[in-house]
Amino acid sequence: MKRKLTRNIGLKILSLLVAYLIWLLVISIDDPIISEVVRDVPVQILNMDSVTAIDRTVSVLEGDSVSIRVKERRSIVENLTRDDFIVVADLENLNAMYAVPLYATCSNNSVTWDEMDIYPSSMKVQIELNKQTEFNITVRTDGSPENPYEVGVTEVVGGPTVLIAGPESVVDIIGQVVAEVNVNGMSEDGRKTASLTVYDKNGTAFTETQMGRLQIKDSSGVLLDANQVNVKITLWETMADIPVEVELEGTPAEGYQVSNVSTVPVTVNLVGTQEALARLNGKIVLKDPISVEDASENITVTANLDETLTALEEDLRMPENSDATVTITVLIEKIADKTFTIPLSNIEILNRPADMTLTVSPSDMISVTVHSVDNTTVDITESDIQATADFSACEEPGNYEIPVEITLPSGYELTSEVVLVVTSAQPEATVESAAEASEG
Repeated sequence: MKRKLTRNIGLKILSLLVAYLIWLLVISIDDPIISEVVRDVPVQILNMDSVTAIDRTVSVLEGDSVSIRVKERRSIVENLTRDDFIVVADLENLNAMYAVPLYATCSNNSVTWDEMDIYPSSMKVQIELNKQTEFNITVRTDGSPENPYEVGVTEVVGGPTVLIAGPESVVDIIGQVVAEVNVNGMSEDGRKTASLTVYDKNGTAFTETQMGRLQIKDSSGVLLDANQVNVKITLWETMADIPVEVELEGTPAEGYQVSNVSTVPVTVNLVGTQEALARLNGKIVLKDPISVEDASENITVTANLDETLTALEEDLRMPENSDATVTITVLIEKIADKTFTIPLSNIEILNRPADMTLTVSPSDMISVTVHSVDNTTVDITESDIQATADFSACEEPGNYEIPVEITLPSGYELTSEVVLVVTSAQPEATVESAAEASEG
C-alpha cells in the first residue's frame, strides 16, 4: 500500500496542481473579480464628547457620507448595498488639521478591509461654539376653511417664540421659523399640530442635515418633540357687499357744489368676528375724510381700506388675496350745472339694423351734464330729459361714434356732447354662410 501511494509522487502532485489551476480558471470565468462603487454611505461619529465641552459642538465640513469602492467576486459585489457597510469617524483620532480618518466594515464577511477604498478617506470637522437664540414663530396656513369662513387669528400654544440652539455658524444664518398648518375644510375653531420649518436669510428651507444639527425648544427651554408645536386657529366669517362710504369736509369754491360722490368698488367683502361685523351697522366709512375746501374741479383720490380697518381696532380684515385699494371721485360742478345718469334703455334708438350685432359703450348708463341758462340751481329731473340716437350708420361692419340727441326743457342746455361708441358686426352664423357661399 505504501508503495502504491508513493509511486509516481511527482505526477500526483502535478495532477493536483493542474486541477487547482483548472478550478481557478473556471471560477474566474464564471465569477470574476470586479470593482464596484457603493455611494452615499452615511458616516457615524464616535466619541463626540471626547473633543467637545458643554458649550462646544462639532460641525462636519466634509465627509458626512462617502463612496466605497469594493473589489471582490461578482456574486458578492452585485448584492451589496450601502446598508451593508458601517463607516465610523472616531473623534479620538482627530488630528491637528481637524480631520478624522474613516474606517469601514462590511456585514458580508467575504469583504475584508483591504478590499475596500473609502472616498473621501477622512472627515473634516470644525469645532465651534454653541449658540442659542430666540426666534418668533410665523404661522402659515395651507388650504381653505369651508365657506363662509376664513382663518381669522392663529396662536401658537405655549408662546409665540422658540429657542434654537446649535453651531454658531448655523444659528447665525437663520432668517425665519415657520409653523405650517393645514386648515382645509375647517368649519369651527380648533387646534392643529404643525411642524416647524427653518429658513435661512435668503428664504431657503434648511436641509435635513442642517435641521439635524439644531435643537429646537419652547420658550421655557424644553426640547420640542419632533420639532412640532400646537396652533390654535380661530375662524372668522365673511360678510359680502358692505357699502363703502366717504365723509367730506370743507366748502367748495364760490359758485360750485358737490354734485356726487362715488367709490370704486362700491361695496367690499370683509372678514371678521360676528361681533365686529355687527358693529359696522352694514357699512364701512373710510378713516380719512376728503377735503373739498375751495374745490372748483373734480377730486379723485385713492385710499387703503386696511388703514381704516386698523384704525377701527376691530377684529376685521379684508379677505385673502383681495385688493384693499378704494378710488374715490368727488364730482365738483358749478351751482348752475348738474350731471344726470340716463339708462341706455331710456334712449330712443332709430334705424337700428336688424341684421347686425351691435356692441354699445357705455353699456349701461350715459352721463348728461345740464347747465341752467340763468345760472340758477338746476331744477329738473331725469324724466325731463329725452335722448335719441340714430343707428343707421351701423348697417356696415365697423366702429362708429354715434351722437346722442338730448332734448331739454326750456332754460337749460348741455355742457358737452354725448356720444355712444358702437361696434357693428355680422352675426357669426351669417359670416359662416357668406364664407361657405364664397368657397362654393
